[in-house]
Amino acid sequence: MVYIARVSMSNNIIKKMMNKYINKAFFLSLILILSSCTGASLFKLNGGTIDYTQIKTLSIQPILNDAGQGPPTITINATEKLREFYLRNTRLGLVQTGGDMQLEGRIVGYEVIPVAPQGGTQVATIQRLQIKIEVTYYNAVEEDQSFDDKVYTQYEDFEQNQTLSQVEEQLVEIILDRIVFDIFNDTAGNW
Repeated sequence: MVYIARVSMSNNIIKKMMNKYINKAFFLSLILILSSCTGASLFKLNGGTIDYTQIKTLSIQPILNDAGQGPPTITINATEKLREFYLRNTRLGLVQTGGDMQLEGRIVGYEVIPVAPQGGTQVATIQRLQIKIEVTYYNAVEEDQSFDDKVYTQYEDFEQNQTLSQVEEQLVEIILDRIVFDIFNDTAGNW
């Protein structure tokens, strides 16, 4: 009985070891295949098609607040989110000015809009915080990809029983994340 238990235990150990090596071999093969795809510096897992042999730098000017609304830190947060997203998802180096890719933007809309009136009353039960950022993008290598004054609009809804000051910080974060993602897709993602 002891012998059968040891043989059975040995077989389980051997199976686990083989599975471990097979998994390692599979992932190593996958890494090698993906590495060969990125050799031309054109392929990225996030769908972007930046030619890193020609485009090496990025400059993002501070976002301005022409809307005159919103929390005092909204311009800093928007600028930093944009910079961090590009640095995390590309191999571009960030420079102060004159990058191969250049972005500048300004907040042109920040408003709370009543969305859903309830029944026969004209009182909205849901409010919407909407932010609009106008962006100018210049690509020094592929100038046909450049654009001026494109407006990105995103929003997030909140209940009427909440005040804007209660939810503003969280909503602004969500909205800015969406706008940054949209800007990235239009400039570096080529979706």
